[in-house]
Amino acid sequence: MSATSTTTVRVTNVPGIVNPSRSLLTAIAYILVVLGAWYVYVRLANVPVFLLPSPEIVWQQLVQLATSGQLWGNLLYTIRNIVIGFVSGILLGSLLGYLIWSSQWARELAAPYIVVLQAAPKIAIAPLLVLWFGLGWGSQLSLILMLTFFPMMIAMNLGLSSISSDVRTLGRLLGMSRWRYFRTVQLPGSMPELFSGAKVAIIDAMTGAFLAEYITAQQGLGFLMVLGNSTYNTPMLIAAVIVTVVIGLTGFGLVVLVEKRLLRWRSPQ
Repeated sequence: MSATSTTTVRVTNVPGIVNPSRSLLTAIAYILVVLGAWYVYVRLANVPVFLLPSPEIVWQQLVQLATSGQLWGNLLYTIRNIVIGFVSGILLGSLLGYLIWSSQWARELAAPYIVVLQAAPKIAIAPLLVLWFGLGWGSQLSLILMLTFFPMMIAMNLGLSSISSDVRTLGRLLGMSRWRYFRTVQLPGSMPELFSGAKVAIIDAMTGAFLAEYITAQQGLGFLMVLGNSTYNTPMLIAAVIVTVVIGLTGFGLVVLVEKRLLRWRSPQ
């Protein structure tokens, strides 16, 4: 009994291992501090509801949206766009990253245009996408892809470049085909960089989805924000923003969770 207890204490105090209960309590404490400061400020300053409603009014609006069913259809619509755009961005960005890394011709031809495309403000490009693809799903997906593929392309390029020349020489000596070498050496070796890119891409996918809905859609959480803003329903606007933040944190957390499970071989930082 004492040996087991001692072992448990030692394991839970190993550097790099985070106690999940402690992390949860810390997150709850931060939320309570923000809500408390928000509540006190609204009450003491007598802020009008149309400028900044109190937390309980926003909660009531959120409950009303949920019970009326207005929240769920818009929420699922936004999540669908984020997932499809995120997965498509991973595939497209990884493919472009591999092509640019492996081919000098592709690098010289495509890289300048890609950089110029990323430098252009997306809020200015969005109306052009609406003009080209219409108000439907095509323009929304195009905008999400424009935001998500770039970090994955850079991550794939960095990951492939991080593989040492000795490993590449060993692959040639073993007579590996290009596909086998990519599947067994390059892809696993690039995983740390790819997950770093995915963490950025999931946030960019969320940003692109809401921006597209804000401009083009008649559905989604971005549409709820527009509806709340245009009707001066500030509680609805803030409720939609809060749900947006929750989605972003959830998506980022899922990417981190998958990273920890697939990269368990890495030593804790």
